[in-house]
Amino acid sequence: MSRICVITADARAYYALVSKLRAADLPFLSLSPGDKSNECELILTTRAEAGQFKAATMALEDLDESVDVVRGQILAQLSEGDKTLLVGLDPGSRIGMAAFLGETRLASRTFNSRAGACNSVIHLIEGVSARRSVVRIGDGDPSLSTWLADNLASRLTNTVVEIVDESGTSRNPSLKGLQKDQGSAARIAFRKGEQFTRND
Repeated sequence: MSRICVITADARAYYALVSKLRAADLPFLSLSPGDKSNECELILTTRAEAGQFKAATMALEDLDESVDVVRGQILAQLSEGDKTLLVGLDPGSRIGMAAFLGETRLASRTFNSRAGACNSVIHLIEGVSARRSVVRIGDGDPSLSTWLADNLASRLTNTVVEIVDESGTSRNPSLKGLQKDQGSAARIAFRKGEQFTRND
């Protein structure tokens, strides 16, 4: 993992930044203002202090409330926005979701509502800078798959939405740390599908 440093003289900002990084499961180094920061690839600080540093910075005020988006914001900054954001959805009575920036997992969630799943995917894609964004939706529940694809395609105009043959995605052993539907979504995310086209 690239070196992430937290440097701020503001105690409240420090606590908020550290809390976000811990929730996002991102390793970091705490430094005091005035410490040498030449080993830092990314410095998290406040807007008021950002101009003091030569390294790339991110301000607390620009970080999202969602831990998934924060993880994506920071990893995207470290990769200079040059990775693809992949989101897989496994439709069903509960909708599994898994999102990756390149090969790194950003999020794994389960939703009880289709609207909640769509809103979460949209918030993630709009909040994370990526070279391109692709949403892949399993075809196990055709009517729900089509609804999700249509809803997302209508609201994410610069994102590719694909319908994926999900056969076999739920029979494999569970991926570490993921529920069954999230594991299926993760496999769907990396399976090429047919691009969805809306019928306006």
